[in-house]
Amino acid sequence: MKKIIFLISLVGITSLFNACSGGYVSVQPTYQGVYVPARPSGNYIWIEGNWYWNSRTRTYNYRDGYWTTPRQKQYYKPGYWNNTRRGYRWVPGGWR
Repeated sequence: MKKIIFLISLVGITSLFNACSGGYVSVQPTYQGVYVPARPSGNYIWIEGNWYWNSRTRTYNYRDGYWTTPRQKQYYKPGYWNNTRRGYRWVPGGWR
């Protein structure tokens, strides 16, 4: 019985580490041409698209940018690729 519990625990821990290790790639995905629609009005700002990790395909996919009104007393920090010893990982943009 103790061996079965140990094996189940070992499989669970291994699965957890594999699930958490996603999101690293050896080469940054290439940017494709981005269509920016016309600005709706003068008080809108363009938010660049973001990359998101698809854990099923284990790849990054690109989500298009959009126009939005700025938030009061905040600014938008664009996303960027962070180069680590494990590879590149996308750090999403957000309001600060």
